[in-house]
Amino acid sequence: MSTFSIQNRLRTISGESTRIIKLDHKYSGFDPRSVPAINLEELNSGIYALRHLMNALQSENTNVAALLNPNNTIFPTTSWTDYKHSRPQASSPRAPSSQTPTDIVSAAALALVLVIDGGLAELVASVTEIDLGALSTISTVRQLMASYLGLTTLTAEQEKVVFSSSYVPSEKNLLEHVKQEKAAEIQAKQEEIKAVLEAKGVSTEEIEAILKEYPDIYAADFFKEFIEEPLHTYRAKVGAPIQEMNENAIQLLPTPPAITPDNVNEVNGMNTLSTILQAIDDAIKQAPALGGDQEIITILQTLVPLVDKTTFTKAEFDLIYTATQLPNTASLKLYLTDRQIAEYRGKITKVYQNSIQNLSETKRVVENNRSTLETQLSMFQQAQNCFVTWISQANALNIAITNKYISAVLTTSMEMYGGLLCLSYMYERLADDEKAIFDKSVNEYLPIHIVVGGSWVNGWIAKMAAYQELAEYSLGTAVTSQDQIKAYLQTRGNEFKATRHFFHNIGDQMYQFANETVFGNCLTTANGAIQPDLGGFIREAMTNVGTVEADYVSNAQRILNEFNTAATAHVLQLQLQIAELQKKADDLDPGKASFTENRKFAVAAWITSESLGDALISMILNSQLPKQEAFLKPLIEEINFNNLAANALNSLLQITNEFSTTSVYYSLSSYLVQSKTGQNLFAGDYYETLLAAAREREYIYRDTARCKQAINLVNGLLQKINSLPGATSAQKQEMLNATTYYQYSLSVTLNQLTVLESLLAGLKMTLQTTSNNKYDKSVFKIESFDDWIPTLAALESFLTSGFPNISATGGLGPLFTQVQSDQQTYTSQGQTQQLNLQNQMTTIQQEWTLVSTSMQVLNGILSQLAGAIYSN
Repeated sequence: MSTFSIQNRLRTISGESTRIIKLDHKYSGFDPRSVPAINLEELNSGIYALRHLMNALQSENTNVAALLNPNNTIFPTTSWTDYKHSRPQASSPRAPSSQTPTDIVSAAALALVLVIDGGLAELVASVTEIDLGALSTISTVRQLMASYLGLTTLTAEQEKVVFSSSYVPSEKNLLEHVKQEKAAEIQAKQEEIKAVLEAKGVSTEEIEAILKEYPDIYAADFFKEFIEEPLHTYRAKVGAPIQEMNENAIQLLPTPPAITPDNVNEVNGMNTLSTILQAIDDAIKQAPALGGDQEIITILQTLVPLVDKTTFTKAEFDLIYTATQLPNTASLKLYLTDRQIAEYRGKITKVYQNSIQNLSETKRVVENNRSTLETQLSMFQQAQNCFVTWISQANALNIAITNKYISAVLTTSMEMYGGLLCLSYMYERLADDEKAIFDKSVNEYLPIHIVVGGSWVNGWIAKMAAYQELAEYSLGTAVTSQDQIKAYLQTRGNEFKATRHFFHNIGDQMYQFANETVFGNCLTTANGAIQPDLGGFIREAMTNVGTVEADYVSNAQRILNEFNTAATAHVLQLQLQIAELQKKADDLDPGKASFTENRKFAVAAWITSESLGDALISMILNSQLPKQEAFLKPLIEEINFNNLAANALNSLLQITNEFSTTSVYYSLSSYLVQSKTGQNLFAGDYYETLLAAAREREYIYRDTARCKQAINLVNGLLQKINSLPGATSAQKQEMLNATTYYQYSLSVTLNQLTVLESLLAGLKMTLQTTSNNKYDKSVFKIESFDDWIPTLAALESFLTSGFPNISATGGLGPLFTQVQSDQQTYTSQGQTQQLNLQNQMTTIQQEWTLVSTSMQVLNGILSQLAGAIYSN
């Protein structure tokens, strides 16, 4: 066992214990007066830090302060905090001051006149070994200051003269003055040295080199012995008004505002400026003579005029960030210890770390805003397409009414109702200025007359909505009087008015339609119960309505043109905003920051001046970990969101899965078209056809129930999205838009199912008999309204493929396809991001392995060195 004092501490690493080497042990052979090649204190602290750093890497939320031994006076004494909590916080507002930066500078300059005048006289008098009064720079400054004595104010030019005089004489001037004043003594010493070296046989070249260097060596030794202390005393006196100027300037610093993407550069500049001034103030308090150094005075002359600013020009930013490189290390070493220099550099490095973090966070905000705007643009363009296809049905409706095309007039009327229903849902997701565009165009179109002396657009849509509502009600409820239906229509109309935008007048007209004479033609009675009559509705409310207004189509086209102009301008505006946000995100890239080169210098200077342990601790916990977190956090959030979205859609997909085969079981019209043999006659078995029609109605009941179940699920999903944990506003908006699509698609699809069922309910199927009054198994008869087979085919195609002419297609098939596509998209995105995360984690693990291995190697080297120095 070594006889040296070894302190064993708690074991923190398996099989290891930290040893603190006692440098002052009597057997260590340590000479405190020597200048060792290895800084043993830093070596000791390095071992201590490396061992504790291995534990730090195993801790998820380690605070570096917890790793430091408070009783260790060798290991870095700088107070470190977790980087998350070390960023500048908004301070309380400072008391208002009547001073301005100009006032502060002027007061300091005026105070310096007296300090310089008296201080130089004391300096000259205190140095008796050489006549400093003969130095031209000193005599010139004393004459200038004497001319300023008694002045109560100075001009801007005079102030510059005072500040430039405050760091006279410079060390260089003094060294040159020593060489001049002591030239004879230097010459004599050179002769002595030359004689000694020649006697020892040193070559002529070597002797000349030594003699050439000797004046500088002599001057430096003379300066250190006789001039340095008095000069520092003078610098400290000059530093007093300089420090007061700095402290007064610090009081003028405004409180930085909350960081936004628009002001992050200004806030970074304000924080950096504040840190520089505070670091200088702390350093001057440690070494008062530093306040009289030329670089300190020059820095403050440059920065103090900026202290009351909240915005900076490019030139002012350059001044601030250039100041982070100053003073140079050589100047600092004249006044500060290595530990104090490291503390000064550490403060500058930390503010740069905060600036990088600020840029990273605001860049994420901008990227989220850009994504939100892209989602907004997508929704607006969907609504724009919906409006264009909706209002474009004016011409189709005109042709269908004029030519009494039963299937076409029903299709167009259903599309007009479905399109407006879709717009009312989309309207909820639009921005206020976008809503204004749709309000103007839709509200201008709805009051236009379609039929001469008859329905307006909103009245026409109200009739279609009323029929679908009465059909759903009467098919699902035993209705025995028209008053029941009228009361139901009034209730539903009021609900439309309260919940659906654009439907205020339509809700009223739904009830008014129930009081019109044609209303009775929309109903029929079967087995004592009132049922919907689709044929009567189309005939009396849709085709036999009169003549279409001559300007109906042209008015619709005019409104469409005006809408397109406004919509195109808005799309262009959004695209420009998105491009601007992309540019802003690029500008906020920390790697492209204007202070990048200054930061590299500051970090390099800090690492050079810092002890090994402190540098490693700080670089890992305050730089590497934040960078890794900044990269991983949005990636993990994206994975979480995709998983949440995919899981939310799984339930909806389970409900809509059966919709994938709608084309198979909604196909009665295909069979009837192929088997038609005459007027209302069809080839085939009556009972099989009756069963097929009943089975299709059963499918309608089942799918209607599923659609209603899906609507309830979607409504619940909408409430959950706004409180979705870990999702950005852009992600929430994206999912809200998708959910809105499900809302209106399900509503439109329910209406399609209702109209199809009302047609099937009105079919009259009868047996056909042979000449001997026997059942004819080869033919049967189906009676309904004119063109009922094309209408049946159209209604079935709506369910399988959606509406053919508008973007709000509805339909069971398209709904299933969209839900499945969205769910697969979220799932695949989540899987892709998870793979990306795995790759990045592998890379990070490799980085930490490299760090760990490097530290182990370094630890081994340092341990070996320590063992060699303190061998048994």
